[in-house]
Amino acid sequence: MEELMVDASAEKMKGMIPFPCCRGEKVIAYENSSGCSSIKCPRCGKFALFDLDAMTAVPSSAARGAAHKLKIL
Repeated sequence: MEELMVDASAEKMKGMIPFPCCRGEKVIAYENSSGCSSIKCPRCGKFALFDLDAMTAVPSSAARGAAHKLKIL
């Protein structure tokens, strides 16, 4: 199976957003990114909600059962 690789140098970075729990860990936002995303901290395992438009992050909890609530069209 062929794996799709994205060339990060082709996209311009909007900035980096640090995790609220572990300031050393960061998420990179690119210019064409928008919306919100829930991401698990790679260091401590806590979840944070990232707002890619406002470039902010707040502590969050895991959305239990979210995969069962989503419908694929």
